[in-house]
Amino acid sequence: MWWRQALIIGVLTLFATIVQVTLLSRLGLPGATPDLVVVVVVAIALTMGPVDGAIAGFVAGMLVDLAPPADTLLGVNAIVYVVIGYVTGRVIDPRDRTVPILIGIVGLSAGFAVLGTAALDALLGSERVVWDEMAGMTISTVLYALILAPPVVLGVRWLVARVTPEVLVE
Repeated sequence: MWWRQALIIGVLTLFATIVQVTLLSRLGLPGATPDLVVVVVVAIALTMGPVDGAIAGFVAGMLVDLAPPADTLLGVNAIVYVVIGYVTGRVIDPRDRTVPILIGIVGLSAGFAVLGTAALDALLGSERVVWDEMAGMTISTVLYALILAPPVVLGVRWLVARVTPEVLVE
């Protein structure tokens, strides 16, 4: 059973990272790049629970930190994504998982990812954080996440229900 969970987490996070780095970053959309990785981590957390969400967050964060063009310190995204994966899996009662609430959680998580990564980078002494651009980057990231949320969350839920129905959070 656990190997199927690990396979789902590994494949989804790797696929999301590859699509984000190779495709979404090259689209030239205004504002920030759509953060498919955060949306996938939240979808895993909402579907499989907080522990699997935290594991997915760590794996995804390390992949993003290692994928070129990585511009944060190694482990910063992993820390932020672990928090996102655990909290989103823990905070929402399964009975309250309506589509607007799920989409809202994805948007809040994407906004937290931008601001949390910037804050942690600044705290660790990185010179790359430009606070004047944070509002625009956060808003555009949240809007892109809101657009990506329905198909990604439903797709991850469908996949988990087919491969590992025993871990599906109902």
